[in-house]
Amino acid sequence: MRNAGRWLTWNQKPREFTGALLSSRAGKTDEQGITYLYLGDDGPKLYDARFVSVLGNELRLVGVEKFESAWVVQEWNCEILAVE
Repeated sequence: MRNAGRWLTWNQKPREFTGALLSSRAGKTDEQGITYLYLGDDGPKLYDARFVSVLGNELRLVGVEKFESAWVVQEWNCEILAVE
């Protein structure tokens, strides 16, 4: 939904990723780290993610992502696919 923290315009297509949505914690210990969501080893990481909405088979999450040398706001729309 955003690129480098800026809202995409109506004619821009957001980046798409497919895979399992996983979570982990960054930091020296589990008690002191910050949680993040990610899609595989090469996918983007969304730190300090918060659920904005859950509707049907879609989740909307907001958090921060590292872009170059800055932290920017990022928003993800996640579609839950049926497993066959």
